[in-house]
Order: sequence, then C-alpha cells, then structure tokens
Amino acid sequence: MGPEPEFLTIARIVRPRGVKGEVVAEIVTDRPERFAAVTRVRLEASDGQVVESRVERYRFHRGQVILKLEGCETIEAASRLRGWWVKIARQEAIPLEEDEYFLFELIGCEVWTESGQHVGRVREVMETAEVPLLVVEGEGAEEVLIPFARAICPVVDISARRILITPPDGLLDLNRERSLRERTMERSDETPRS
Repeated sequence: MGPEPEFLTIARIVRPRGVKGEVVAEIVTDRPERFAAVTRVRLEASDGQVVESRVERYRFHRGQVILKLEGCETIEAASRLRGWWVKIARQEAIPLEEDEYFLFELIGCEVWTESGQHVGRVREVMETAEVPLLVVEGEGAEEVLIPFARAICPVVDISARRILITPPDGLLDLNRERSLRERTMERSDETPRS
C-alpha cells in the first residue's frame, strides 16, 4: 500500500440541522460548486479522530452548506460532529487554473524581491478576511508578513519553489521593526528583576 493520500479541507461542521442527522457546515473552499461532485469525504476532529463517510445530499443555505452524511441519522450523531473538518482526497480536487495555487503549496517557497534581495522562506500561510498572509522566516529568525496579493506577489513558480515580490515601500522595514520590538520584549521578560 502506498502512502496515505493528501486531503484538502472544503468545509467545517458548525452545528446539527433538524432531527434527521443533517449538519450545517462553513464552506472553506473557494469553489462551492465542487460539492456537486463530492461523494466520499474524510471527517477529521481536532483530537485526531478520522471517519470516512459519503455525502448523500447537500444544499446551500445562507452562505453555508447543509450536508447529509451517510451513517449520521440523528441530531445526537450530528451534534457529535460539531467542529469536525470535511476533507476530500487531493486527486478529487477541481483542477486549478493557471496562476492558481493551493495555499499549502506556498509553504517552503523561497521569497525574493525583484531587486534580488532574499527575504526568506514561507513557513506558514495565514488566512485572513481579505487576502492570505505569507509568514516568511527571514534572516536571523525574523518573521516577515507579506500579503499574498497579485500586486505584491506577481511571480509564483511552485515547481522552482520561488516567489518573487514587489513589496510596497516600507513593508519589509515595518516587518523588521515589529520583529525587533518582539525580540526586545522577549529579552526584557527574561531579565531578572530585583
């Protein structure tokens, strides 16, 4: 048997709906239309529990998706799924368009400015209301936050693991000042008091 396939999160169950085992889930995919093709799902709890299931039916309601999952027949069963993530196997994902990326693909990419300055390596991607933020570990373990917007990150080459940025004036300096303040505060917390 090969390695376990990679899974992509498409929804997070927020509560039961009705008494027949339906759940209301927050949609966390950019493509809600993908639910039309979903049959098999993997449900994951924050404590590591995993349940394989099938979507019997779905419908959209007020910006969320209502799912009827195989084996979930009562409000009690649906209540136990609160907070669980709904995932699909990566190979079942809708193919991406050119210049589209899964956020996890950005982790590990080296970030450079157009002028050739090495900024660091993407350690994490934080999702925000507007645009995702690349958390870049820079020289000396400084943390640099870079909005993942086309105007700032015009060139992304996943195969080369490289992102070229054109940061607005002051963005990199602002991050360095914040990082320096945080390190100074950490040191002051470690200083013995008399």
